[in-house]
Amino acid sequence: MCFYSISIAPRVGRVMNQQQKDFDVVIVGGGVIGGVLALQLAEQGYRIAIIEAMLHGMQKTDPERVVALSHGSRCYLEELGLWQHVAAAGAGLIRHIEVREPNNHGLVQMDAAEAGVDALGYVVEITDVVRPIYAALEGKVTWFRPARVLSFQHQHDGIRISLSYDGEEQRISAALLIGADGTNSQIRRMAGIGTHGWDHNRFGLVASVRCERTHADTAYECFRSSGPLAFLPLSDDRFSIVWALAPQEAVRMMDLPDRMFLKRLQRAADESVLPRSGRFESLGKRACFPLELRIAKEYARSRIALIGNAAHTLHPVAGQGMNLGLRDVIDLVEVLDSPLAKKDAGNPLLLSAYAEKRRADVLAVGGFTESMLVSFANDLDWLRLLRGQALGLMQTCQPLKDELLQHASGLTHLRKSSKAHMKQSETSL
Repeated sequence: MCFYSISIAPRVGRVMNQQQKDFDVVIVGGGVIGGVLALQLAEQGYRIAIIEAMLHGMQKTDPERVVALSHGSRCYLEELGLWQHVAAAGAGLIRHIEVREPNNHGLVQMDAAEAGVDALGYVVEITDVVRPIYAALEGKVTWFRPARVLSFQHQHDGIRISLSYDGEEQRISAALLIGADGTNSQIRRMAGIGTHGWDHNRFGLVASVRCERTHADTAYECFRSSGPLAFLPLSDDRFSIVWALAPQEAVRMMDLPDRMFLKRLQRAADESVLPRSGRFESLGKRACFPLELRIAKEYARSRIALIGNAAHTLHPVAGQGMNLGLRDVIDLVEVLDSPLAKKDAGNPLLLSAYAEKRRADVLAVGGFTESMLVSFANDLDWLRLLRGQALGLMQTCQPLKDELLQHASGLTHLRKSSKAHMKQSETSL
């Protein structure tokens, strides 16, 4: 059962002219997070512009860029009329999750049936999420692409933005500027907002592998002292892997012939995956990206708000990045769905309310992911024994396991959002 309820103001579907210069909200970054925000705000009647650096945002990549969406995120996209298109393009189901440390006795198994949902999560290609968002935005927003922001200046009633677009410098204005432009956010940097965090001195090696047997809709998280190794089920019975490696090891693994790479992968997975899936038979292209923790010191400042990876970039170990970004959108949309916001979307009271709403969620998820990494980083025998006992306790203690299931599926955040919406509805009445 889905708990999200989307509030839509009566003014919808306004067609924007490319020559328009004045907007209520300008969003920098036309990916999933920026696109969903634009869609919701446009449906609330806001005049929206999106500044996107790429001409097209729907190119397939090799290896595939995949994300894990929780059941809660699926419900949100379903309410927006997007999920059916995402699912039709192909979504790997996560019906079972196994968390273990190779060559240790501890094991946590989570099942969707225990949470009362069809799947705890879904593995999808980012392009398959972006495509229906762009289709839904048709005629509702003004696009500037490819374009980049050159500068912005604060004014008493808004913010003035200079951008490079169509071969020349153009100026537009807005009440609110949103940075949805990723980990290395230009808007965050230009606004002078610093970050907390650090580099993990690890790279995430991604690829797809095919096994001799089906993955049975199971995701595996194998914790190793050098870093976690995750197997995520794709819709065509392949796994998408994310393997955390030290820099020198990452270089070696990128250069290995496919056959040797698969042997190393089988050794790293140990008996966690192989008894069920069988031997790894084939390998797709490989890619690497740096792993880091970056959390903005401020989520909002003087007519500027940050969402998605511009506000927080986490280690992918728990697969929470995209889900956290969608919750940014939910909270910001809720804050902007008010009479005060319709008068001035950049009102500092609204931005402070958004920042306050997001702070606890981001810190909780970030703290959880970092604590898992630290817990498994040391290979001392007594710590391995302690970790095995802790995993066994999580498997056998039902209240603790239920809490893990609620967070893994996103049900915790679904219910919080439902309660907040009902409270807001009661207040407005």
